[in-house]
Amino acid sequence: MAASHALDGRSADWLRDHEQLFVRFGLNTEDADARRRNRGAQVHMLADARLPQIAPDRVFPNVVAVTRGAALSIRIRSRSPLGFGFRVATDAGPVVDRLYAVDRPDAQGLRSVTVSRFQRDQRLIVVDPMSAWLSDSRDRDALQQLWRCEISTWAVRQFLDPISGRVYTANRPRFAATAEAGPFETRGGQALDAADGARVRVNPGVVRGEGEAGQRFGRIQVQAEDDPERQRIGSLHVHFFVLGLD
Repeated sequence: MAASHALDGRSADWLRDHEQLFVRFGLNTEDADARRRNRGAQVHMLADARLPQIAPDRVFPNVVAVTRGAALSIRIRSRSPLGFGFRVATDAGPVVDRLYAVDRPDAQGLRSVTVSRFQRDQRLIVVDPMSAWLSDSRDRDALQQLWRCEISTWAVRQFLDPISGRVYTANRPRFAATAEAGPFETRGGQALDAADGARVRVNPGVVRGEGEAGQRFGRIQVQAEDDPERQRIGSLHVHFFVLGLD
């Protein structure tokens, strides 16, 4: 088994792209299979993290460090007057793509959505050690494509609600505009400093689909939206690590 490495970083309750996109990774508590996997599991989110012993000059802007085999949920909050589309994808392909959040915004004007499964096959979102999957048939380059994911959002401009049959636009919104309540407050926790005892030790992880998840995604008919690649509200990249495998 590969030796784990000390991790420095600033703990965070939300990972963020300025004031436009906020993401929180947690343990999936909705699915029975996930609850079984997650007994005793932990999740740490860190910003501006480093591996000082092996890559002191490399900065990981956003890191999620979890217990081996934990099943995750991903909560996404973003700003848009009518709603937003979103995508979560590793470098190898999407976890979910072109799904939409159009429910009522909160007091800060943020809409939110939670993802707890792969879109294509209803599998749990699980993080395993990269080293556990190295073999003759799985080279390191291919596995490194599963080490990182990108979360991105873009604006919805017009959509049809199939239940009500109504079309909503910026001029005919689904919900009345909320009063401005200032920026969304996030808290930064204590620094996790490897120099004073290596409180967190990690190995690179990979995002995989395992088990069974029951989440159902809502459906709307989007009739106009910004370009998901060129007109984003926000985006951020997250690297995954597995906690202490020594």
